[in-house]
Amino acid sequence: MKPYKPQMKICEYDTYKAVYCGLCKQLGHSYGFAARFTLSYDFAFLSILSMALQANGPEFCRERCIAHPLKKSFCCSLNDSSRFAACTAMIMLYYKLEDNYRDSGPGGKALMLLARPFAAAARNKARREYPRVDELVAEMMRRQYALEDVRCPSIDEAAEPTARCLSELCSLLSQDETEQRILQRFGYLLGRWIYLIDALDDLEDDIKTGSYNAFVINEHLTVQSDLAPIRGAAVASLNQTAAELAKAYELFELRRYKTILDNVVYLGLKNTLNQVEEKRRNPHDRSL
Repeated sequence: MKPYKPQMKICEYDTYKAVYCGLCKQLGHSYGFAARFTLSYDFAFLSILSMALQANGPEFCRERCIAHPLKKSFCCSLNDSSRFAACTAMIMLYYKLEDNYRDSGPGGKALMLLARPFAAAARNKARREYPRVDELVAEMMRRQYALEDVRCPSIDEAAEPTARCLSELCSLLSQDETEQRILQRFGYLLGRWIYLIDALDDLEDDIKTGSYNAFVINEHLTVQSDLAPIRGAAVASLNQTAAELAKAYELFELRRYKTILDNVVYLGLKNTLNQVEEKRRNPHDRSL
C-alpha cells in the first residue's frame, strides 16, 4: 500500500513523507529504537487514512531525523492515529515471526528465535493498549493455519481470514456507525487484495519449496507447469478486487489528504501489481 511517487505533487509527497517519518518516531517512542526497522508503507497508509477521517487533523513540526541528524525534517507529531498504526504493526510483526518460524528451516528458525524476545515484548505492550487488535490478528492466524493444514484449494477461502481481519481492523478507525460499515467493506477488499498479491508474488518460490499457496494447489502446479494462464487469472482477480475497493473508498467523506489517498488507491495498487509482474520478467529483481 504505497503511493506512486511520479504522480504526486511535491507538497503531497512532503506531507506523506512527514506522516511516514512521524510513524517512525512513534514506533521508536512506543517500542524502542529497534522497532523503527519495522517501518512500512502499509502502516503509513493505515495512519494517514485514520488521520483523514478524524475531525481534527494532526500537527506538524520540524525535527531531526536519525537518518539525517544534521538537518531538521518536516514531521507529523505523535498522535492517536500513528499510535494505533504502530500498535498494529508490532502485533502483526509478532505473528508474522511466528508464521515464519513455522515455515522456515533450521537456519530460519534460529533467526526467528533471536528476534522473538523483542517482538514478544512489543506485542505484549501493544495488546495492553489495543487488546482487540491482538484478538483479531490471533484469530486470523488460527483460521489461516487451519486452512493451510488441510491444504485448502480454494483461493477465495484462503484469502478470507486476512480479508476478515482487515475488515474489523479498519472499522476501529472510526466511531461513526455509517463510516464503520464503509471501513469494513474497504478493509475486507484490501485484505483480500493483499493476500492475493502476496500469493502471486510468491508463486514460483512456493512451487519450488512446496510451501502452501492456494494458486498452486488449486491448479495442481509443478515446476514444469505453464504459469501464464494462472497468472492471468490472478491478475484479473486482483484488478476486480481493486475496482471494488475503489468503489468502497469513494464512499468515504475524507476531511484531508484526499489526493494522497487517491494516489495510493488508484495508482499505487496498480503500480505494485506491475512491479510483481516486472519481477517475474526480470527474475534478478528483489522481491517486494
